Amino acid sequence: MKKINNIFVPTDFSVTAQNAYHYAIQLAETLGATITVVHVNETILPGAGSIVTPIAELEISSLTQESMEQFIGDKGAVREPVQMNYQVKSLVLRGNVTDSLVALSKAEDTDMMVIGTTGLQDFVTKLTGSISQDLANQAHCPVIMVPRDTSWHKIDKIMYASNYDSATPAMIEEVAGIARALKATIHFVHIQDAASNSSSEKVDISWNELFPSADPGHGFEIHTIVGNDVIGELSAYAEKHEIHMMAFVSKHRSFWQNLWHTSVTENIALSTNTPLMVIHLDDLETVSKDV
Repeated sequence: MKKINNIFVPTDFSVTAQNAYHYAIQLAETLGATITVVHVNETILPGAGSIVTPIAELEISSLTQESMEQFIGDKGAVREPVQMNYQVKSLVLRGNVTDSLVALSKAEDTDMMVIGTTGLQDFVTKLTGSISQDLANQAHCPVIMVPRDTSWHKIDKIMYASNYDSATPAMIEEVAGIARALKATIHFVHIQDAASNSSSEKVDISWNELFPSADPGHGFEIHTIVGNDVIGELSAYAEKHEIHMMAFVSKHRSFWQNLWHTSVTENIALSTNTPLMVIHLDDLETVSKDV
């Protein structure tokens, strides 16, 4: 895993986005990373007889810049003192919000994105997906979703929840690399359906090869959750063990696949107050093939 040098924070200037920005400040301070706050102005398609004048464009640009300066200037109340071990930049894009952010996630210097999520939402939002969920589904870099009412807490414990299909050495090393950077302990939690035959699904992982050093830079624990209520079991585990961040593996899915596919990652993002990091397995598989 490459070092996290650049963290991008999408914003619509809302309270939810501001909370994610405050969280990202503390994360960037811990990692010594640069923050780039990015706003996407939706492309305006004029209707019949309407005209978007240069003056109107200038006014939109001016208002966006003013909002961006106010947004970045509001550091909020931080729970831990910072030593300004980070830098803040700004970026304004134009186009479809999700498409623009996904394209940005493919850039070589985009190491991570931190975005706010509203948590429990109405039925329509759950059905069609919010921007944060769309980004988590489609991004090509790790995405941390920060619930609106969640404040920063030093990340000492990360829960990596998976089934054996996603517990590959490459995936585990990716999560382990982030844990090492944060000096956090990883709880590897295997999700097993109560009705499944675990012996036929289990994939052997050589932990000695993954963690050859006596002091790998972080600790790790291995647990198995058996039950039919996966979301409830994971939430209970996170609360019991005081987990500070959940990490999930996901596959990139299109809108229609996402609409009809029941996703543990998306459902738990709607119901938890714990920040959730999504990393895509197919991106790591592609990197492995290219190396």
